Amino acid sequence: MKTEINEVTIAEPCAQNWNEMKKYEGFSFCSVCSKNVIDFSDYSDAEIIHVLANAGTAVCGRLSQSQLNQLNYHLTIVPTKNRNWMKYLGVLAMGMSIFVMDAKAGNLKTSIEITETVGYKTDDRKPVVPAKIYGYVIGVDNKPAAGIRLSIVDTRYTALTDQNGRYEIILGDQFDVSKNQLIVESIRYSAFLTLDFSRAKQNNLQLTKAEPMIMGRMIITSKKK
Repeated sequence: MKTEINEVTIAEPCAQNWNEMKKYEGFSFCSVCSKNVIDFSDYSDAEIIHVLANAGTAVCGRLSQSQLNQLNYHLTIVPTKNRNWMKYLGVLAMGMSIFVMDAKAGNLKTSIEITETVGYKTDDRKPVVPAKIYGYVIGVDNKPAAGIRLSIVDTRYTALTDQNGRYEIILGDQFDVSKNQLIVESIRYSAFLTLDFSRAKQNNLQLTKAEPMIMGRMIITSKKK
């Protein structure tokens, strides 16, 4: 019997701290639940539906409330009796592809900075921890952000950006390189960066306006025909 995707909800909201989870490419690992949590914050509607529709198990996800509202709005405006999901996903994906190409076209020029790479010990190939790391925080207006407090998760290391948006953190010889998540401590902005300890100069950290995010097991409500 055919089923129609009618609504996407997060039936079991999660209260765990996203910033304290171990970060990977596109998802984080929740040690409390021992589950991967997919970061859908940069996904299109089509991509979210594709992941949920093809998942073999329950999916834990993180996205903004506005994203969830928009997703369900699109599910609503597609006529139920004529809903063809393959065509629907294709249209959404095509629209997103055009948007991404336009965005990339306007951002072809990138600044290039030569940095010194920290080497490795020749005896055991363990990474040499740099004496310090530094970088720049860019605000939502694409200007240097001053007075932004940063911290390396699960450590005592913190920093405050100067008027040029620059921060600097002095590291000890015994620093644990597995602690590589740099986050912004702010109720107005959010951002995190995976630190690269093979070099002192880190990538720029771009601030985004903090938007209410929801996290938990995502449920597809189906309607049988």
